[in-house]
Amino acid sequence: MTPDSGGNNDLILRIKNTFRSQTGFYDFLQHLIGPVLRNDRLEKEFMALVRAHPEKMFCNLGSGGSKGGPNLKNVDGYAGPNVDIVSDLHLIPFRDNSLDGITSVAVIEHLREPIQSVKETYRVLKPGALAHFNIPFMQPYHASPHDFQRFTSSGIRHLFRDFEIIKLECMGGPASAMVWICSEFLAIFLSFGLRWLHAVWFLFFTVTLWPFKYLDILLRRYPTSEIMTSNFSVLVRKPPKDTFR
Repeated sequence: MTPDSGGNNDLILRIKNTFRSQTGFYDFLQHLIGPVLRNDRLEKEFMALVRAHPEKMFCNLGSGGSKGGPNLKNVDGYAGPNVDIVSDLHLIPFRDNSLDGITSVAVIEHLREPIQSVKETYRVLKPGALAHFNIPFMQPYHASPHDFQRFTSSGIRHLFRDFEIIKLECMGGPASAMVWICSEFLAIFLSFGLRWLHAVWFLFFTVTLWPFKYLDILLRRYPTSEIMTSNFSVLVRKPPKDTFR
């Protein structure tokens, strides 16, 4: 994959892609020293639903190297380990009203037309079916291979206005946002405009500042945390009757 010319430099993307090929190890590093303290509660609820209903069909949209299953089809824009279907994520390759659920983790910011992908989600879900998305808010630019937008809580509610929003939670939190932003700021400040030095400093501060993200265990319980949370997790339902606008 080739990053945007104006994005994070090649070294960081190459390192991330190398670790992504080792899915379990990459997930371990993300949880341990990644800048975001992940609140995976809604994602786990969705995956529990997948395991509880082997007779139903679900989709992981933008799956990367995540493990799928007989009833969880992995769809991604790029071929790779565990990817079942390679497809443009703006055109979900399933029939109308055919899926019992969709999950999409940290993908929507990388899509040029997120509204189109959400419309496709509505189209392929059965009436009453669930969808789960993890969506960034206060995060620096991170091309994989592109990065186009961020969403506030109001923006998410508008984006999913044709769905019933069941839960909208802070997935990271203000401390996670600060760790990531501070790591980027210090790397930019100390790099003197050199991309390779920026990459070195960014990796250094990422592994130095990560313990501060655990402040989010407390902070993301505050309703005011949505003002500058790192990202959101949302669980929505397609209405039992078609009310698409």
